[in-house]
Amino acid sequence: GTWTEAEIFDRMRSTYNDFGVVRLTNTGLTEAKEMHRYARAVVKKQMKYEGGANPREGIIENVFEVGAPNDAWLHYHHEMAYNQHSMKNLAFCSIKATPGKGDTYLSENISVTDSLMKTDLGRKLRDKGVCYIRCLTDREAYEGKGWLQGASVYNHWQLSFGVETPQEAEAVARDCGLDVEWCEDPLKPDSKRYMKTKLTISAFEYCPSVGRNVLYSSIADHNMWFDTWKGVHDVPPAKRPLQMTFGDGTPFTLEELQQWVSLYDEGGIRVQWQTGDIVAFCNYRYAHGRPAFTLHKWEERQIGVVLGEKFQRQGTIEQKW
Repeated sequence: GTWTEAEIFDRMRSTYNDFGVVRLTNTGLTEAKEMHRYARAVVKKQMKYEGGANPREGIIENVFEVGAPNDAWLHYHHEMAYNQHSMKNLAFCSIKATPGKGDTYLSENISVTDSLMKTDLGRKLRDKGVCYIRCLTDREAYEGKGWLQGASVYNHWQLSFGVETPQEAEAVARDCGLDVEWCEDPLKPDSKRYMKTKLTISAFEYCPSVGRNVLYSSIADHNMWFDTWKGVHDVPPAKRPLQMTFGDGTPFTLEELQQWVSLYDEGGIRVQWQTGDIVAFCNYRYAHGRPAFTLHKWEERQIGVVLGEKFQRQGTIEQKW
């Protein structure tokens, strides 16, 4: 028989509570506004997108674009792990889909954490933490151009923080727990409004819903993120907008980065998109990402992102490994 909307919402919530993820498919929905309503059954509270890495544009209110080129390989990551605050969950809404093109992958993080903690890398991450260095360009220095126009740009601080002045950007960044330094843009030496932010934090986070510490970091915040990123992949790694080290400043070896990627891959689950699909998931229990893809002129893919409730990161609890 046919379920009522209230029954669908209840089923979504109970599935999410049991597994940390729920997928709604065969919905017949085509409008972002309608998909958002279903996503809100699970993602009840929504945070404002401030201090985010990607240049997200709004599709409708509270539904954002992915903010990354199709030909960029998006490594598994936990949304906003690089701030002092993050979000509990999020949802993706498939507004336009071409079968087999641009499928999302989730990585089941409990098993990834268990595997990682059997390695030297896991122990080093536990003991040292991680340091995130993020550099944001000045929109005025690039005449408003971004990667979409082929510029060597990741994100302008005006877009990341939703402000117009350096003073406002610095205030929002400090609210995110970030240290801020204004520098010369290495690619445009005339620009002195190049914003460098830094945060040293745990590589793990205590997850209340499962009562244990889980991995909460990935190479998505390393300069490798840009190896396939339009406009930025030609920039030397040391000058790329994202840098990441262990918390004591020591670099990751190539072997450690490969091991980290492989462990997330082992937890991977493919989400094959159809138009109207909605996937809501816990940001602690699942990392997400996708490989690069290409579309023909007549093909379309649009994913709307619904950002969940903000929380202040606390790191790990010693007795909860």
